[in-house]
Amino acid sequence: MTAHVVWALLCAAILLIGATPFWLIASPPPPIAEPKDVFDFTSLASRRSEIDLPSLRRFAARDGEQLAYRYYDSSAERILIFVHGSSYHGAGYHALAAAVSLAGAAKVVLPNLRGHYQSGRRRGDVDYIGQLEDDLADLIAFLRGEHRDGPITLGGHSSGGGLAIRFAGGGHRADVDSFVLLAPVIPRSPSVRGGTAGGWASLHWRRLYGLLLLNAAGVHGFDGLPIVAFNKPAKYWDGTETLSYSYRLNVSYHPRYDFAADIAALGGNTLVMVGANDQAIDPEALRAEFAKSDPAAQVAVLPDINHFGIFSDMTATTKVVDWLKGLPASRAAH
Repeated sequence: MTAHVVWALLCAAILLIGATPFWLIASPPPPIAEPKDVFDFTSLASRRSEIDLPSLRRFAARDGEQLAYRYYDSSAERILIFVHGSSYHGAGYHALAAAVSLAGAAKVVLPNLRGHYQSGRRRGDVDYIGQLEDDLADLIAFLRGEHRDGPITLGGHSSGGGLAIRFAGGGHRADVDSFVLLAPVIPRSPSVRGGTAGGWASLHWRRLYGLLLLNAAGVHGFDGLPIVAFNKPAKYWDGTETLSYSYRLNVSYHPRYDFAADIAALGGNTLVMVGANDQAIDPEALRAEFAKSDPAAQVAVLPDINHFGIFSDMTATTKVVDWLKGLPASRAAH
């Protein structure tokens, strides 16, 4: 074999390797599974509240983008910022927020994350990985500027709980003194049923692998491509849901690759609750993750409760209220 042939084969191999990530990200997405009501969306309409849903308000993030949130006042000084799960927005947690507020456990803020209903210019996308954490830090700074000076608990349900874990492991940890996580989603953890949250999330695996290769090479120009779609039957659509996420939004929404380090950063003032009948999360696997990475966290598995029941069932709500009332009334030093 001549040197020219060897050189040609080497060049061909380099071109093939270089082209592989682009072939992967350009491949068509897998067909989404037959529409299935994984979580029983009809159950969300069953809870009533003593107060009406507050109107949307706005705050300015560091890039000037106006992001939406709802606010529930309370006699308590503590502030609970509670983050919604994937696809939806803060209004889905009205009954929980109202109960916490009326019980005098905390003022409640329900943000609509950037890339979701009424927040941000592009549905299903953010500008860079980590922007959701920055947005939460900007929301906290805004609340402080409004003279709301009480201690802050960061909470979340499902992927919102995953974002709270990511926040704990990042540079804004000192802004928050406690966490309440309801059925938190931790990708790559065995606690996520089937890796798809029980069939809720449909991942574009080939594109994901291609983007991981490009990101490893420092190429981020394709991070805005959609990477996951959600299996919500069309009969439950109301126009406020977000049915797919870009790579950079999806990464921003969940703990980092070393999720154990993010969990460990939560510390002792953390309540984790999951239903024994959760369709997306394996409760015993979740309990094991926290026992290993943050044994100081309080983990409760509630019988006869599913993925939506963990934030809408009165038993679960009462546990959240009682736990919040048991926290120190003043801001902790970090």
